[in-house]
Amino acid sequence: MVTMSAIDFRTHYRPLDGLRGIAILAVFGYHYAGGLVSRADTVGLKALGVVFGLGWSGVDLFFVLSGFLITGILFDTQNDAHYFKNFYARRALRIVPVYYFGLFVLLLFARWTQFHWGPPRALLFLYLTYPGTLLWPALVHISPVIQISHTWSLCVEEQFYLIWPWVIVRLRTPNRILSACGVAILAALALRVGIQVAGVSERLWCYTFLFCRMDELAFGAAIAVAMRGPWQAWLRRAAPLGLVAGTLAISTMCWWRHSLDHSDAVIGTVGYTILGILFGSVLILCLQPGSWVSRLSSTDFLRVFGKYSYGFYLYHFPLLSVLGPMRTFFVARTHSYALGGVIHLSLCLLVNLLVAVASFHWIESPILRWKDRFQYGGAGERASASTRGQIQNAVAE
Repeated sequence: MVTMSAIDFRTHYRPLDGLRGIAILAVFGYHYAGGLVSRADTVGLKALGVVFGLGWSGVDLFFVLSGFLITGILFDTQNDAHYFKNFYARRALRIVPVYYFGLFVLLLFARWTQFHWGPPRALLFLYLTYPGTLLWPALVHISPVIQISHTWSLCVEEQFYLIWPWVIVRLRTPNRILSACGVAILAALALRVGIQVAGVSERLWCYTFLFCRMDELAFGAAIAVAMRGPWQAWLRRAAPLGLVAGTLAISTMCWWRHSLDHSDAVIGTVGYTILGILFGSVLILCLQPGSWVSRLSSTDFLRVFGKYSYGFYLYHFPLLSVLGPMRTFFVARTHSYALGGVIHLSLCLLVNLLVAVASFHWIESPILRWKDRFQYGGAGERASASTRGQIQNAVAE
């Protein structure tokens, strides 16, 4: 087996594509089949329902991945002559055009989707203003037909992208960055607990506010820095224990609370931190060639979904309004909730994938070519070479 010390950050790691694929499939399952547990009448369906019911945690995996990949790029290019310009330009080219394309499509069909684009709701065009819904929840309800509330996670990540480059270039050294990550993890947990105790819109604030979700981003960031130093061997030894302990802790918590809901007072506070540890451990194992996590994440099936995950995530929730009601038709025609549900879920998965593929090749890829105008390399061979693989790994972020 190849040990973790053999990792070369200049290479593109195929398993990271698959790990991203697992994350998007989890979110898809949660939104398209999350209610299965309430309708299940067999042990198998109940077990599947539990898996789908926890699919919301796919977003938490995305956060850990983003913290890892973005921090790796920033740490390796902090001496680049155009550090800020290159990073922000490349991020904007990757994420912003498709978001606005989606809004344009929704505007184009506003007559049928009954969209209400009053002045306050037009703030959604600013992309980073989802936190406004924390103060005015009605802002996100812009249509009785189509929902876009899932964009909260995109906004959390983009706010992170705005802040984190300044933190990295200010702290610079591994020890300082790791200390900042530790503070962020503890502060996020304390903030969520405080919000729960105070009873202040706990579901919205604890779930969608950047500083309440900073711990998972910080776990990924800490792993990115630690794996570039003498802590790498310790991480390799600790990862299996973190995976087992995290899985047991989350399972016990859901059993104790009789809930799979992320808004539960315990799951929505301590649970997020445990998920950060769990998914951080999965990430470390994913980067260890020969591990079962790495082999699983390297499968072509998962890597396909990872490649198209951004567009898939952006479109899947609006498409749910169109595809979701079709389940009744398939259940009625097959006279089986299980069989009809499987056919319906498979069809929805295929449609979403085709839309994401079309978006990637016809809209995203032509725009991504402009990234060549913002190449890293001002800090010499270390920055340009070591970030090349990180940039490829982050292309679907």
